[in-house]
Parts: sequence; C-alpha cells; structure tokens
Amino acid sequence: MTIEHVRISLTLERLWQFSLQYYSVREVKEACLQLQNQFHGNVNLLLLLKWLDEQQVSFRDEDWHKVEECLGRSEALLHSFRELRRKAKVHLPDTLYRESLQFELQLEKQQQSDLVDCMNSLQLTNNQSEPLTLRYCRQLGGEHLFQAFSEPAPTQVNQ
Repeated sequence: MTIEHVRISLTLERLWQFSLQYYSVREVKEACLQLQNQFHGNVNLLLLLKWLDEQQVSFRDEDWHKVEECLGRSEALLHSFRELRRKAKVHLPDTLYRESLQFELQLEKQQQSDLVDCMNSLQLTNNQSEPLTLRYCRQLGGEHLFQAFSEPAPTQVNQ
C-alpha cells in the first residue's frame, strides 16, 4: 500500500473558528477540561487533532515529537498565566478578571498559530487508521474521554 500525501488548507482562522464552535459543545468542553486538568493534556492540540480527524488526515508517527515540540514555546507561559489567573480570581474585580480571560484567549490563539505552522510544515497523509484524538487520549491515559470527541463536529460554514 502506498501512502498518498495530501494537502490541506489549514489556517489559523480556520482552526480558531472550528475550535470555538467545537468547544462550545458542553460535553466537549467538559472532556477538554478534564483532559487538561487531570491528564495534563493540551486542549489546543486536541482541537487541532479533531480538525485533522474531520478532514480524515494524519501525519507520520515519527512526527508526533515535532508537534509536541512546537507547543513548547507557548505551553509554559500559558500554563503559568492560567495558574496565576485562577489564584487571582478571588482578589480581582470582575472587569480585570474578564480582561485576564481575554488575554489567556490570545495566548491560546498564539499557541494554535504555532500548531498551524507546524502542521503546514509536515507531510500529511490520508488517515487510514484510528482517529488522532483517540491516539492522543490513549497516550495521556484518558482513553475513556475519547467518547466525547468521537462524534462529528457540528457543521459550520467555511470549514
């Protein structure tokens, strides 16, 4: 069997809009937060993997480390800011807390930009095996969470 390389049109805006819509599903949001808080997973990576699953596209096994490395630049900063925001919540006025949430969203978007750049540098193929989201959940020890990600994403315009 030959592996056919595929090209996709992945942009930051496309991934961001997909993520906002997909994350708005209550079960998905809850599973994402559980993946993040209990299994130390990366929600942006999971959202990217779900987008790739929806396109039936994958990357080579040997490229997993490249994908995880591209998170390195932003993950420590995002994690530290998230912890600081959580601790400061009780001490901050509502408006300042909402501003801190908006800033965190900007950090999330920057991380997605890093992921998009990384993905666009890899050779992608048609996914002939299990979904990437299942592989990621299993890798983290949270395979049971995959159920929340197994349904197709809600359809959206300009996907």
